[in-house]
Amino acid sequence: MRALVVVSYGSSDLVAENLSSWTGGAAEGWRVVVVDNATTADERRRMTGLAQASGWTLVAPDANLGFGGGCAAGVAAAGDVTSILLLNPDAHVDVATADALAGRVEADTRLMLAPRILDSTGRPGFSGARLDVRSGRSRAWSTSGGVPWLTGACLALGSEAWHRLGGIAHEYFLYWEDVDLGWRWDAAGGRSEIAEDLRCVHDPGGTQRGRTASRAKSPTYYYYDTRNRLVFARRHLPRRDRARWALHAPGYAWSCLMRGGRRQLLDPAATLWPALRGTLAGLVALVGPARSSHAGEGGVGVGRGPKGRAHPS
Repeated sequence: MRALVVVSYGSSDLVAENLSSWTGGAAEGWRVVVVDNATTADERRRMTGLAQASGWTLVAPDANLGFGGGCAAGVAAAGDVTSILLLNPDAHVDVATADALAGRVEADTRLMLAPRILDSTGRPGFSGARLDVRSGRSRAWSTSGGVPWLTGACLALGSEAWHRLGGIAHEYFLYWEDVDLGWRWDAAGGRSEIAEDLRCVHDPGGTQRGRTASRAKSPTYYYYDTRNRLVFARRHLPRRDRARWALHAPGYAWSCLMRGGRRQLLDPAATLWPALRGTLAGLVALVGPARSSHAGEGGVGVGRGPKGRAHPS
């Protein structure tokens, strides 16, 4: 048995649309688990009815566990499975593609795999990147060097790998947890690859943006993306690199804001302020002690560099 885990936050409409081919007996060999992070009573009722009608397992926490916590709860509810496919509510993958992804990570336990991501118009989306430790930014997958990491929008790995890594770190809540997972997987000697022959449709921001007429992203995005970059540095990097990332934090925050375009800056409460608060929260976290182990993680030593090269702290 394989597990498809979807973590939702007020996204019952997206789940209904994107998992429409995963109902009833169409997903033979799969256990579909939907984690409905708490929002409203109406949303919970809709998701409960949808799960019951579709034959899915519903995990219904009383709080918002975030992405990492939601994934952990979903995988735990799936029970004894051979592989795990994490899927965003705003992403769609058919069962045949999921079977292919699962088959490959089951055959090679050192492999973590994402399909080639496209948006609904067929344009290339984000499948993965490489983290440049010196600059604290990601660069194109096609470049050399850097630590590879894959999108969490559609990500396959074996059950053994998941438990060896201890799953996704809960500390991030949202964003940068996929970078963290890729770092720890690389440190453990694993390989991250993009399956160019397999496709997933992902229209990013469906669960967060809320302003579909513009490029603007949500305040949640700006806060957690700027904060969690520095949380990652605190968790994994030596003192010199942490200082460099802190020095470049304002520039990173500005580049993060510019992903939503300049026009959105007319609403500073939803853009500049969350990015500033996130940066400050990250800097506070950065000066705290580096942690050698974390809830929800096991197996791989945290604070280690790529391929097991220990970083002094």
